[in-house]
Amino acid sequence: MRYALGFLVGFYFSAALASQAIPPSPQSEPSWWEKGWAVTVYSGPLTSQTTSQIVYNPDFEGSAIIAETVSKELVWFFEERLDFELETQLVEHFNGQTHLEINPFVLIARWKSFPWNHVIRTTMAIGDGLSIATQVPKYEESRRGIEDTSQVLNYVMAEVTLSLPSEPQWALVGRYHHRSGAFGLFNGVHDASTAFCAGLKYWF
Repeated sequence: MRYALGFLVGFYFSAALASQAIPPSPQSEPSWWEKGWAVTVYSGPLTSQTTSQIVYNPDFEGSAIIAETVSKELVWFFEERLDFELETQLVEHFNGQTHLEINPFVLIARWKSFPWNHVIRTTMAIGDGLSIATQVPKYEESRRGIEDTSQVLNYVMAEVTLSLPSEPQWALVGRYHHRSGAFGLFNGVHDASTAFCAGLKYWF
């Protein structure tokens, strides 16, 4: 876990400074650039099981990830109930396989309006982007063979956040973190690996 401590320190440092980093104008609404930023840290176990078998036999490999992300809302619809975001991720794999995963561009759609938000503020998001591993992942290679994995693959995510109405900027996060070949589009690869994660998000 060479980078895990650095990720956590970076997250808390970023969160502590976030409200001061891009202060809104006191006499007007925040500009597009001033609002809609978030930092997230999440971690969880990894499986290289195929998607169709995850529910019945997840077969966790003993490896895990820890990720730090920065995201920015790009555009809002339906009175800001729906937004589209761009996220960048740095992911460390540890225990069993040790490499970095860089997901530079992830486009995310997030729905924010739920009838129970006065009790627990909830958002749900899905996203798609690019995943670049610094080396061919060991577990992907051992399960599928060198011909059916790649350093560069598609990235898919799904996320749920839960916040207290009194502290809406802080949220607990549950995230599905998935690398695949997008049905063979990337180098003929199909399923690759999946992590089921939990963490924290801070909006500013």
